[in-house]
Amino acid sequence: MIPAHKQARFNRLCREMLSQRRTQGEAGIGTLGEKRMHALVKRYLCEDPDCHEVGVRNTRYVSDVRIGNEVFEVQTGPFYPMRKKIDHYLTQTDCTVTVVHPIPVVKWITKLSKEGEPLAPRVKSPKKGRPEDLLPELYCLLPHLGNPRLRFVLLLLEAEDVRIGSARARNPRKNTALYERLPLALLDELVFSSPEDFRRFLPADLPKVFTVKQFSALTKIRGRDAYSAVRVLSALGLLRQAPPIGRAMAWEIIQ
Repeated sequence: MIPAHKQARFNRLCREMLSQRRTQGEAGIGTLGEKRMHALVKRYLCEDPDCHEVGVRNTRYVSDVRIGNEVFEVQTGPFYPMRKKIDHYLTQTDCTVTVVHPIPVVKWITKLSKEGEPLAPRVKSPKKGRPEDLLPELYCLLPHLGNPRLRFVLLLLEAEDVRIGSARARNPRKNTALYERLPLALLDELVFSSPEDFRRFLPADLPKVFTVKQFSALTKIRGRDAYSAVRVLSALGLLRQAPPIGRAMAWEIIQ
């Protein structure tokens, strides 16, 4: 569980952000620079702005947050675009790297016009993010998994998706595009600093030797993502390939 003081600080930062949003209104839609989810997580990691957007010597890379020899990268979307940056940190510097990934496990949807007027009542989304969503994302970092200088932090959030309707659309309530995801509250924080921390993703009722299909059924990680997840757990030293079960590839849990 997340310490109460950290949760309180994150929630205070959310309130400050939302208060500023109400003061400014939504007149700035379409002109926003850095998204507020990204900016708020950086402030949560370190409220000193001098630690934000710190360049890495002799490269074009800029770290989101740097505190001494520790680099933090805030990744609100897919991990693939940052693979070269992480590779550089781990192979060309002696920095410790922490990838911080916010996941909305409770999500609200607000639909607005481009002028900021509500198009529909605010509703709770049936779609929820899960910690398990981390596993397929790590496939692009396969060569570095298990490196003691690389760790991951998941921020499990209540969030609000602000969607903007097009005035030209036949039904602007339905034809909306995601404009921004706003953090509302921090519900939990999960830290993965060693391979053993990932063992939580192996279901208790998973057979010692199993197929990807069995893994998918128990974890609800579907399709190609399930294969990626198994490869990730194997790279972390938690699984090894076993003799096939029928025609299907099989994996064995390493205790």
